[in-house]
Amino acid sequence: MKVIRAKYSGFCPGVMQAEKKIFRARKENGDAHIYILGYLIHNQTYIDYLAGNSVVTVSGLGEAPEGSVVVIRTHGLQRQIERDVRGKCRVLDLTCPKVKKIQLLIHDYAGKGYFVLITGKKDHPEVRGLVSYAGRSDVIETEGDIQRFAGGLGSSGIGRIFVVSQTTGDSRLFEETVRRVGRQGASCGILVESFNSICSITAMREREALRLQKKVDVTFVIGDRISSNATKLYKILAAGGQSVFFVNSREEAESAIRSSCGGKCPWRAAQVVSSSSTPAFLEREIVSYLERL
Repeated sequence: MKVIRAKYSGFCPGVMQAEKKIFRARKENGDAHIYILGYLIHNQTYIDYLAGNSVVTVSGLGEAPEGSVVVIRTHGLQRQIERDVRGKCRVLDLTCPKVKKIQLLIHDYAGKGYFVLITGKKDHPEVRGLVSYAGRSDVIETEGDIQRFAGGLGSSGIGRIFVVSQTTGDSRLFEETVRRVGRQGASCGILVESFNSICSITAMREREALRLQKKVDVTFVIGDRISSNATKLYKILAAGGQSVFFVNSREEAESAIRSSCGGKCPWRAAQVVSSSSTPAFLEREIVSYLERL
């Protein structure tokens, strides 16, 4: 079977740079472990791979020895937690530059008295970090959240609003939030400003995958279900009605094909596209398997 890999598939530049810096620090640190506060990326296979290389993922600062090297992951940290880390450990700050930019923008607008509105997943670590840089804020995760927030603006006492998005967020949700909150805000005399903080690589990957989907018989989205951007990529492609499989290993790809068509491959061409949190070694393994079918 012919396998076509979508352009922009896999680690985004920020994650690739983070990976290089971690392994450089690991080499310079001798036999000592390096600790990451929370998942560097949302892929359990990759977290296990890091652990096998003495890069240990921990859930809290108390799990890292004082004076050890602690990594601030690409999603960033909440402000107070970051202060605590810097006071206790040697810090390797790998916050994605795009995330850092939004953190600073939010802090700046909050200082000017703006209410900060963030579109994205309420429980996502990046969003929790962004909220910590705002004074007054709210998170828009669904269409219902837009309706709730816009409907209450008249009695909210808010004078100015700044709207941003989680970097891997849904562009349609962000645009709809800006449109509806902007319209309602204007009717209430509220100034609404926005900054489109959605990562361009994420958007370009989605567009390219949708374009290629028209040229193949089946698509394999590679990523972990705990990944927000992998799940979004799968849902966008699955909405097209074509056969789309969401897998995170060669075994999962094999199982998906077996359950779908009895293990016999009926397709001539397949697309493979990986999320920003999918390591290259996983993609290579699955592509190799598909090409042998």
